[in-house]
Amino acid sequence: MKLHLLLLPCLMFTATAQAVPQLSGKDCDPNGSQMQLNYCAALRLSAADDELNATWKQVLALIADRPLAIGKLKAAQRIWIQLRDADMQAQFPLADGQDARVEYGSIYPMEFDDAKATLTRERTRYLHATWLDDSTH
Repeated sequence: MKLHLLLLPCLMFTATAQAVPQLSGKDCDPNGSQMQLNYCAALRLSAADDELNATWKQVLALIADRPLAIGKLKAAQRIWIQLRDADMQAQFPLADGQDARVEYGSIYPMEFDDAKATLTRERTRYLHATWLDDSTH
């Protein structure tokens, strides 16, 4: 009897782990479940991050011979990250101990990732327009 009580949590964990589907890129369905919509938003955020990183590398390559400019731009980027994070906290405020899924529901991951992707794409456009479209720098 005691052995059965010890095995029960293990069996429950196994059943729960099997019930949670693992998603892949093909599971991004804009007309699918909330889990799929959240996954699509995560993919959009990842793509926006990738684009920002690629643009960042191009800008750094362009000013590679200007260490002072690189230092100033890196400082500006660190401040932008802080601003982006503060904007996200303002858009989705949570007090200490609050859970975002409880406060905002199951749509929270999608809304958060889409909002963050928007800010990321805006930064990418700014960097591109300021440093790459204008070759006078």
